[in-house]
Amino acid sequence: MFSFLNAVSQGTTAEARKWVEDLRETNPSAEDVVDAIVRELAPPGGSADEDSLRDAMDHALSELIKDDPAIDPLSMEVNDIWELMKGYLAIEAGNRLCFDLGPIFESSQLDPRTAVLREKEMRRFLRNEIGAHVELLRGTIANPSRTQLDGILQEALKMTFELFEAEL
Repeated sequence: MFSFLNAVSQGTTAEARKWVEDLRETNPSAEDVVDAIVRELAPPGGSADEDSLRDAMDHALSELIKDDPAIDPLSMEVNDIWELMKGYLAIEAGNRLCFDLGPIFESSQLDPRTAVLREKEMRRFLRNEIGAHVELLRGTIANPSRTQLDGILQEALKMTFELFEAEL
């Protein structure tokens, strides 16, 4: 994921340069570029995990561009890619959180308003926790693997459930 985005942005491989060139020839809109990147990173397969990954990457890319319309997703700076990874991981973790919380909230004594507030608190905690862990990783590794990023996501989810367990 990070490697692909970095290669596309920096043009470090012939394959990445060709991919960008072919995409640019279509005169794509920003939305088309986001869709192409998401398709490349998470090709359609139909599983819930793949759908969640595509959804998270789509939202993270869209948020990044919305926050800074001058960003060209085909030539992002390394800082932008790291911010995208933070957003992606936070959204993906939030998706997994909601999937796991559904049955818990249904069986708990929480009223719907409290359940929504709790979910928002947990999402906020996840976003902050993931951001801090990504920054630590960034300080030691220039090109993180999918496994390393997934480790951050899993650890943040575990910490979130442990922290909020008593309130569910």
